[in-house]
Amino acid sequence: MTSRSVAPGSLSLSLGRLRHVRERSVVAMMSSLRSKGQLSPLVAARHGDELVLVDGFSRQAAALRLGWKSVLVEEVELSPTQMKAQLYVRNRDRGTELVEECRLVHELTETDGLSQVQIGDLLDRHKSWVCRRLLLHRSVSPSLMEDTELGLLSPGVLRRLAQLRPRNQEEVVAVARREGLSPRETSDLIDLWQRARDPEVRRYLTDHPREALLRVGRGRNEDGDARALLAAVRDNGAGNRVRRPLASTTSTPKGNTARPGSRDTSSTPRTSTAPRRSTT
Repeated sequence: MTSRSVAPGSLSLSLGRLRHVRERSVVAMMSSLRSKGQLSPLVAARHGDELVLVDGFSRQAAALRLGWKSVLVEEVELSPTQMKAQLYVRNRDRGTELVEECRLVHELTETDGLSQVQIGDLLDRHKSWVCRRLLLHRSVSPSLMEDTELGLLSPGVLRRLAQLRPRNQEEVVAVARREGLSPRETSDLIDLWQRARDPEVRRYLTDHPREALLRVGRGRNEDGDARALLAAVRDNGAGNRVRRPLASTTSTPKGNTARPGSRDTSSTPRTSTAPRRSTT
């Protein structure tokens, strides 16, 4: 492990594909470098003829903009796989973005050929943590991953979108943006979309999302949500065409085993057909 001065433009940024450097971070680092100088060295590792930057992407970008001729770099010995792991390990306490974690886990799986258990050991995370991020990366469309990285979608909404098919993900997001829905409202809309599988009901959700959310409201149970949505669809002209599909999302009271179309007499008092005795 050695430290030396290196021209910031000479460092390889090949691992930058796994890091998202926000503009505000670079601007803040420029201010810090002007007033305080470089407080800690960048971290890089040798790979062939290149010195690959592992930690300090914001500082490197800030130094370039400021026109610095050199920055202090700590050179460490790491394998290509260990370099990728250090992207996460060295920034874990400062916080890493969900999309960054998903891309890193995917790369370690597909490119480096590691198992989920091996990745968990390398990143000091449980296998379930690795599994969730790998599944998220495989389930969400690349364009929505980029939108989340740019701050156009919240991580919470991204997780909910993963429960839908890719083509439905894009459709729901388009509706949410058109209507200016908040992250909470978008999550509620995704929840309704999952329950209402009939095309007529989903068409109502895309045409009148705010009305659907208002009708259903929050804090109700699943049975109440389905009935409120059914009433809203009926009021908008879909009528009986969606009544049967929606009925599957409502719960049937226990003990009611009557066949469809039959008369439920469980709570109807019986009337005696025996002739009355004359009192005269």
